[in-house]
Amino acid sequence: MTTVSTHDPVPTELLDGAEKPYSRDKVYVLTAVFLAVLTALEVAVVEVDFVLWSGPMLVPVLLILMAVKFFAVAWIFMHLKFDKPILTWAFYAGLITAVLVYLGMLTAFRIWWPGAQDVEPGQTGA
Repeated sequence: MTTVSTHDPVPTELLDGAEKPYSRDKVYVLTAVFLAVLTALEVAVVEVDFVLWSGPMLVPVLLILMAVKFFAVAWIFMHLKFDKPILTWAFYAGLITAVLVYLGMLTAFRIWWPGAQDVEPGQTGA
């Protein structure tokens, strides 16, 4: 019987279907620090008026930071990094499907056409 300390990776024979050993504390702490830095950057983007992210660039910058945080959480905390590739593909297929459905619904509600939402009750909007 082998002894595993809290700093050693969790061996794959103890995990259900993982291909790589799970990391222990260090990776999770570093990921948490990374996420905290990104959150502080997001607050700074909103609070500090800087030419790179002011005006129309504010929302795209925040969306990029949000995407980086999402993928960091999915990759490390949801164990996509360590599990079988089929699980990663299934996760991303569901994510892509959700984004496509969301874009389809926004298109159905004509969110992309300026002024299309300003329809008075009783008008068709066409």
